[in-house]
Amino acid sequence: MKKITTRLIILILILFASCGRDLEQAKRYADIKSETDSLIAQANLVITVQKTNIENLRKISDDISKANAQKNKLSEIDRKITNAVEIESNIEKVRNHLEAIKKFAENGEKATKRLIYYKRKYMTYATVIQVHDENIMIQEITDGLSAKQYISKYLPKEKD
Repeated sequence: MKKITTRLIILILILFASCGRDLEQAKRYADIKSETDSLIAQANLVITVQKTNIENLRKISDDISKANAQKNKLSEIDRKITNAVEIESNIEKVRNHLEAIKKFAENGEKATKRLIYYKRKYMTYATVIQVHDENIMIQEITDGLSAKQYISKYLPKEKD
């Protein structure tokens, strides 16, 4: 009877030890979430700026075509419009991948709170792989730049 009780107590202690929360990992997930929130906000700003640029360039293009101006200026403006549309599209894709990374971080954060040790380690491993894959997809969109570098490249410059 004592052996069974001792084994049961040891089993319960092992279960309690494996259900503990990994605070360090939870902090990493919180950091990932806050960084992606910041990048998503910056991406939204860039998208807004690019949409404004597109609208302004289209107005100029319409004015030039109405005034029968030089074709060189019109093609240059069309090229700028195309470039702005491409930037907006790429930033939108990057933002979607950042939102996916944020979702993975939220799921990982939940995993550190609720699951037993082995399940938690598996979830952490799976989350790391998913975040890595999303970062690779972002780099494919941005020609090798990180999301932060690409977004900051198109952020409006502050005037002194």
